[in-house]
Amino acid sequence: MGHYLLNKGVNKPIEFIGLVGARYLFMLVGGLGAVFMSAIVLLGVGVNTYLTTFLTLGSGFLWWIRVFSLCSKYGEHGAMKHQAKGRQPVRIVNRNARLFKDLKRS
Repeated sequence: MGHYLLNKGVNKPIEFIGLVGARYLFMLVGGLGAVFMSAIVLLGVGVNTYLTTFLTLGSGFLWWIRVFSLCSKYGEHGAMKHQAKGRQPVRIVNRNARLFKDLKRS
């Protein structure tokens, strides 16, 4: 009986035009959605159409470049690592000695 490869992409990450990882895809879609909503708001307020188009295309392009640069800089799981690194405390301060006095010697 022959050997058939099934489910070739089971453990592979999600990839879209060079973006690797679901987090970057969500960042891209969320950012472009926010740009689209801001364009709708600007047009609803009555801002000039040419200015709105320029701002929308410019901010969308900048967001696109930013997400792709983050993906290439940090890799697939780098965004989560970068976010976790920002949440770590710089130092731990203990101002009373009760923690050390309550330790029992074994």
